[in-house]
Amino acid sequence: MNNKIGIVGAGISGLMLGCVLKQNLIDCIIFERSSNISEYGAGISISPNGLVLLDRINVLDSLRKISCRPLNVVFRKSNGISLTSIPTSKIGKLITMNRSELVRTLYNRYIDLNGEILFNHELKHLNNDESTLFFKNSEKYKLDHIVGCDGIKSVIRDNIFNSSGDSEYSGYSAWRGIGTSDSKNINFYLGRDSHLVCYPVNDKLETSFTGIFKTGKSLEETWRREGTHQELSEDLNMYDHFMHSLFKSSSKVYRWGMYTRSPLKSLVNENVTLLGDAAHPMLPFLGQGGNMAIEDAFIFASLCKNFKNDYDKSQMYYQKLRLKRVNRVQNSSKQQATIYHASNPIVLGVRNFLLKNTNITLSRLKNIYNYNAIDELDKI
Repeated sequence: MNNKIGIVGAGISGLMLGCVLKQNLIDCIIFERSSNISEYGAGISISPNGLVLLDRINVLDSLRKISCRPLNVVFRKSNGISLTSIPTSKIGKLITMNRSELVRTLYNRYIDLNGEILFNHELKHLNNDESTLFFKNSEKYKLDHIVGCDGIKSVIRDNIFNSSGDSEYSGYSAWRGIGTSDSKNINFYLGRDSHLVCYPVNDKLETSFTGIFKTGKSLEETWRREGTHQELSEDLNMYDHFMHSLFKSSSKVYRWGMYTRSPLKSLVNENVTLLGDAAHPMLPFLGQGGNMAIEDAFIFASLCKNFKNDYDKSQMYYQKLRLKRVNRVQNSSKQQATIYHASNPIVLGVRNFLLKNTNITLSRLKNIYNYNAIDELDKI
């Protein structure tokens, strides 16, 4: 398979990369460890910096039909009292949807572009000198370039970027589910050592919720561990009736531990490039994990086109365009956790005063959302 880019992982970054490469007539193949694309439902918000790129691969109109455009971003105390409300019109175009629908849409677009994908291919190891991938099903493939889109537990990162350290429990665990509500807002509930966010994922007002709390008891980093409503209510018992009604309306609820990895000093190593969570897994406190993956994929694929598959040059500019931004957002997400989960009464008072009386939240969001990957590429 010479003259092909091999993409390991069919999540958001891998499928987005495949779409942009195929749209630019660059040959590629995606290897996915599972037997199909992800079916696990969870909410995702796509901010302006992600939407502008999804529009470039002609999926935005389809996504709008199966998503929701929230009216406001509302920050609340745990008892439901509003601290501040920001109309989404001040932020820019923003949609919320089910993550599985985004993955499905990207997959369908990739197939429409005659993209090639091999399921049931779990990576065992790779030989970077020979650009060869070895899979647990005894298959092996020699590629022109290898891109790791295989998530926080990335085999590629562990094999080739092994000085970057293992994933570590962050001190936070989370609950998620999808129920129903009558709210068209993105609601942030701020409590002591915890917070909740919920928003509709479509016009039927099916509503995704994620509740994150501090705990010294580490859990496995998996979205597949089902929990009970009783456990959920015990862990997040301080929130108002609206949230507990939402919890009960979710047929299944899931609990998992949140893990992090140290920021990388380089996103590239010889003939290997890392994208998305494989490169910069981040805590979800700014809702930017998926958006950073979309940016990564669009920029790297566009560089491959612009430099006519000169991968050394593409990697050099990818590193230049992405490293500072992703490390900054990764660090800001970690800092935001401290702000959301404040427990000291003085710190709580200051946080709530700033939320209620200043534009600090809007400014912080705009600083992230106003980034335009297309403009950054045009500067090269």
